[in-house]
Amino acid sequence: MSTYYLNEAVIDLPERPFVDKTIHGLESKLPGDKTLGVLVHRRPVEGERSLHALVAENVALNQKRLMAFKVLDEAEGSVGGVPGILLRTSWHNERATYYQLQAHVVFDGKVMIFAVSGPIEEQAACDETFQSILQTITWRTE
Repeated sequence: MSTYYLNEAVIDLPERPFVDKTIHGLESKLPGDKTLGVLVHRRPVEGERSLHALVAENVALNQKRLMAFKVLDEAEGSVGGVPGILLRTSWHNERATYYQLQAHVVFDGKVMIFAVSGPIEEQAACDETFQSILQTITWRTE
């Protein structure tokens, strides 16, 4: 048996290969019935792909699934002391235009994406939340 830990529980899985592709989603209510979202996604790095290639793959996926998705800005930066790629993006649906900040990093054999998004008019709240994540992230190695 393989043991898998969640925040609330521990489960045993049968002896077969499982891949951890955990997605954490957090929401915070904003004025006017708006929502700010924080998403953390992790998955194993498959093969010898660079961080730039992994980011390009994620951008291409978002361009397919989100209407008018575009990268507004891309920069390299530190994410908890680990080299990362930071993106500012936007997209829209039939109701609103959205703003999103993303931090992409490879840590311990996994690609991690930290994303903060909300309505474009709540850009300041998104920026504040994203900066808080970048300034406080601490990697666990246990």
